[in-house]
Amino acid sequence: MKIIIPKKIKQMIGKNVVIASMMAGLCVLGQTGLAQSDEDAGELPPVMIISEAPQTDSRSVTLLSGDTITLGGIQEVRDIQTVLPNFTVFDANNTRMPKFSVRGLRENSFGIGQSAVGMYVDGVPYADVMTRGLSLYDIDHIEFLRGPQGTQFGASAAPGGIISVRTRQPGAEWGGSAGLGYGEHSTQEYRLNASGPLNEQIGLSLSGLYNDRDGFVTNLPTGQEIDGRKTLAGRLQLVLTPSEPWTIRLTVSSESHDDGFTPTYSPLTDAGPHKVNRDVPGYVDTEVNTYALSADFSGENLSFSSVTAFRNWEQDLQQDFDFTAMPQPIAEIGFIPVIGVSQPDVEQVSQEIRLGSGDATESYQWTLGAYYADREMDNVSGSLYPAGLFHPQYGFLPGPVPDYTTSTLSDEDTALYWQSSYSLGSGLTLTGGLRYQNSDRSINRSNSSSTVNRSNDWDDILPKLGASYSLSDSDTLYASIAKGFQSGGFNFYGGTSESAQYDSAESWNYELGWSSSWNDGRVHTRVAAFYSDFEEYQVYRLNPVNPTEAYMVNAEEATSYGLEIEAEAQVSEILTLSVAVGLINAEFDSYTDNVLRGVLGPMAAGYEFGGNDINFVPEYTANLAAHINLPWNLSMLWEVQGVGDYWLDEANTAEQDAYALVNGRISYKRDNWELFVYARNLADEGYSNNALDLRYTDFTNPAAPRPAGMILHIPGWPRTFGAGLRASF
Repeated sequence: MKIIIPKKIKQMIGKNVVIASMMAGLCVLGQTGLAQSDEDAGELPPVMIISEAPQTDSRSVTLLSGDTITLGGIQEVRDIQTVLPNFTVFDANNTRMPKFSVRGLRENSFGIGQSAVGMYVDGVPYADVMTRGLSLYDIDHIEFLRGPQGTQFGASAAPGGIISVRTRQPGAEWGGSAGLGYGEHSTQEYRLNASGPLNEQIGLSLSGLYNDRDGFVTNLPTGQEIDGRKTLAGRLQLVLTPSEPWTIRLTVSSESHDDGFTPTYSPLTDAGPHKVNRDVPGYVDTEVNTYALSADFSGENLSFSSVTAFRNWEQDLQQDFDFTAMPQPIAEIGFIPVIGVSQPDVEQVSQEIRLGSGDATESYQWTLGAYYADREMDNVSGSLYPAGLFHPQYGFLPGPVPDYTTSTLSDEDTALYWQSSYSLGSGLTLTGGLRYQNSDRSINRSNSSSTVNRSNDWDDILPKLGASYSLSDSDTLYASIAKGFQSGGFNFYGGTSESAQYDSAESWNYELGWSSSWNDGRVHTRVAAFYSDFEEYQVYRLNPVNPTEAYMVNAEEATSYGLEIEAEAQVSEILTLSVAVGLINAEFDSYTDNVLRGVLGPMAAGYEFGGNDINFVPEYTANLAAHINLPWNLSMLWEVQGVGDYWLDEANTAEQDAYALVNGRISYKRDNWELFVYARNLADEGYSNNALDLRYTDFTNPAAPRPAGMILHIPGWPRTFGAGLRASF
C-alpha cells in the first residue's frame, strides 16, 4: 500500500514555499566570507572545500559548507561535481536521475544495477540508483567520504564512497531566511525556511522551494521550447529532546517535478544540440515522498542511533524515440514512429541501528551497526507505436500498439558492520573494520514473447584496514585498504532468462594520502593517490533489440588508479583561492559482452572491449575558484571547472573532448540581506553530459530504423544569466 502525504500537509508546504531563486542553475559556489571582520581575519572562510573534516578515520573526505549550497550556488545533486576531484555527475531523465562517475566507477542511466556511490540524507539511505535527484535547500553541510564505507554505514558498501547530506536543525531561537531569483529562460525560484523552539523540548523546522524555467531546447517544427522544468519541494521536521542525551526527530519531505522533453540530440536528424525535430515533445513527471523517525542517544560511555524510514519514488516518462518529426509510418523505408516509455515505482522501508563509544576524546573508538532494507520496484518500460506497426505475419496493425515489458523487482539487504580505531601515544592511529552483507534479489518479468521468474542471493565479507600518523598538529599521513561490493541482480528488460541475471562486483581499493594545514589555518591541503582492482565490474548496455531498454552485464576485470589534490588558501584578507584537481586512468582489462555476442553471432566482431578505457570517466577534473572581497560590501566569486576527455562508448569510438565551464557571481551584502547577480557557463561551451550508444541496434526490428554509428547525445546546459535577493531573519 502506498503512503501519501495528506492534502493538508501539502497545502501547508505550498503556502510556505515563498521567495525566490533565479536559476536554471549555477554550478558556482561560495557565498561565504563576504565581509570579514578583523577578528575573523585569521580564519579560512569555507569558500569551496575543507580538506580535513573532524572525526574521520582517514581524512579522505571533502566537506562542503551549507553556505555554498544556496541561491546562486550549489542547488542540486549535479552541482556537487564542481568541487570534488575525480567526481563527475551525468544527467539522466532531465537531471532527475543523476549518475555518478568516481575514481573509475560509473553508473548507468536506466536505473538498474547497484550504485557506485551511496547517499544519506539526515541518516536516511538513498540506496538505489534512481531516487537521488533531490533538490538541495536548507542544508547545513555535505560530506563526501571516498572509498568503501561499508564498515561505517549500513546502506552501502559501494566502492566509490558515501555522500552524506545534513539539513539545518532547529536552534534555540527562531530564525530563518528567504530568497528569490530570476534569470534567463523565464527562470524563477522562491525559497523559505524558518525554524525555532515550540517549547523547551520541541523544535520545529519548515523549509521549501519552488522553481520554474522554460526550456533550453527548441523543437523546430513547432518553435516551442520543450524541455521546461518545474519543482515544488518541502520539508517538515519536529525535533524532541526529552532529556539531555536524547534527540528524537520526525521528518516528512516531498518533491514534485513536472518536466518536459529530456534533452537529447541526434546528429542524424537534429539541427543542433538545442534545436531538435520531434513530433512528440515528451515529458518526465517525478514524485518523491520520504518519512523518517530517528532517535539518538549521546552518553558519556555509549552512543546509540536508530533511523526508520519509508521512501516512495515514482516517475512517468515518455520520449520520442524515433528522433524525427515524422508522425506516420513510411513502408518504403521501414520507418515506424516510436515512443519510449518508462514508468518505475520504487518503495523502500529501511531500518538502521548503531551503537558506539561515547566520549569522542577517548583513544579507543568503536561502532557496531545493523541494517535492513526491503525495496520493491514495479516498472513498465518499452515502446509505444502511436501510428501503428508493420507485422511480418499480420500486416499493418493500426495504432496505438504497445510493446511493453512489465516487471517487479524485490530486493532485501541485510548487513552487520563494525569499525574501531585505537590512537597510540606516538601519534599513530590504527583502524580496522568488518562487514557482512547479504542481498536477496528476485524478479517477475513478462512481455509479449517471454516470462521470467527468478531469484538469487549474493553475500560477502568485507574487511577494512587503515592507519594515520600525525607528523604534527597540522600534518597527517594516512593509508587504507578496503573491499567494496555491489550486489548482483536482475535486468527488467525483455531479454532471455539467461541474460536476466548479472553478478555481484567486488573491488579492492587502496589509498595513500597526506592532509595538512598551516599558516595559522589559512591554508588547507589534501593529496591522495589511489588504486582499485575490480572483478565482475558492472556495465550497462542498451538492449540491441529495443533501444528504449537496457541491461547490465559484467566485465571480468578492470582497474583504475589516479591522483587527487585539494587546496584552499587565504592569500590575503581580500583574496581566497581554492583548487581541486583529479587525474585518473581507468581500463577494462577483460570484458566480453555475451548478451551482445548472442545477438551479433559468435563469428561477428564488436563485442570484445578488453584493453579499452572505461567510458564516462574523464581523464582529469579540475576546479579553480577565486573569492574576492571588495570595498563597499561587495564580493566576487569566479570559478573555472575543467573536465578532461572521456569516451562515450565502451568501444572507444565516440569521444567528448575536454571542455571548461566559467561561472561567476557578484554580491552586495549588508546586514542580513544580500543582492547578487550570476553567470553560468559564461563562454557558452557546448558539451555532452551523457550519451546513449545506439550503434548495435538490431535493424531487423521495426522499432529501430536508425543507421549504424549513431550516438545519441545529452547536451549540457548553455550559458545563463540571473540575479537574486536573499535575506535572513
